[in-house]
Amino acid sequence: MLLHDNGARLLRVDIFHELRRDILACRLAPGTDLREAELAERFSVSKSPVRDALSRLVQEGLVIVMPRQGYRVAPISLKDVRDMFEYRVVLECASVRLALESASDEALRALDRFRVFHAAEHADGFIGYNRAFHQALAELSGNARLIRAIAGQIDQMDRVVSMSVEAIGKRDPSRVVQQHCEIIDALQARDSRRAGRLVTRHVEEARKRVVGALTRMAVVD
Repeated sequence: MLLHDNGARLLRVDIFHELRRDILACRLAPGTDLREAELAERFSVSKSPVRDALSRLVQEGLVIVMPRQGYRVAPISLKDVRDMFEYRVVLECASVRLALESASDEALRALDRFRVFHAAEHADGFIGYNRAFHQALAELSGNARLIRAIAGQIDQMDRVVSMSVEAIGKRDPSRVVQQHCEIIDALQARDSRRAGRLVTRHVEEARKRVVGALTRMAVVD
């Protein structure tokens, strides 16, 4: 492959990741119109790599095509938020079950690092700590497809959390940390049934917090 072809491919990837980060962090809010000409000017490129990046975002469900109008950041509905949390329960309960079948005692003990929240250890604070904990649970499953599915779901939910972070951020994180400790205890005791119940309760409480915050903010349908 020619060097300029490598450069063009890298450019398309960079534009995709930049727009994806902006959408997940809500720097591009749900419902925002995305115009090829404006994005091409922003990235100092032709419309072709912008169009390629937008097509990939459409495939991920982060952008929708508006007939004869262009593209738009996909909106978020309360039903969609509830669906995300229901799906997350299924995925995470499966991951903890598999973790107890395959993870070593040493790997389970390594979860002790999540028993305390240290803000300085995570660039995005408590949200980063919480994300890292759930990613660690997924990785213990040893199932590559499940790990990717959970990572993708966490990415998708970052957008929802970012929208509600102002309301959630005022809460005392100790309750969530305590729930993490209880899940860790159950995993280290290799109590699959209890671990599944605790994960379900943990995700359900997160759903209530997020849905409540978004409802009060009136930012979703």
